[in-house]
Amino acid sequence: MKLPGNTLRRLLDEEKGAVMMEYVIVAVLIAAACVVGVVVFSRAVGGGFVTSARGVTGNHSEAAEMHRQQQSDRSADGEKAREYSDSMSK
Repeated sequence: MKLPGNTLRRLLDEEKGAVMMEYVIVAVLIAAACVVGVVVFSRAVGGGFVTSARGVTGNHSEAAEMHRQQQSDRSADGEKAREYSDSMSK
């Protein structure tokens, strides 16, 4: 017959759970980095595909206007990011 204290001691001494938890933490950090990357670059990549599609179809003036608009949006986003960074560092 096993004593409850022995079972508890054996569970507390188990190292597999700790190693497994480290792998879970690493996997979560990698997933978070992927999500952040997708969020940050999705707008630029999506806009690039739309601009390319319009340029290929022969709608060059609309593609050029779309490209200028995207550059303007990226500049505005960069300015917002700088303002946010400055406010966080104060």
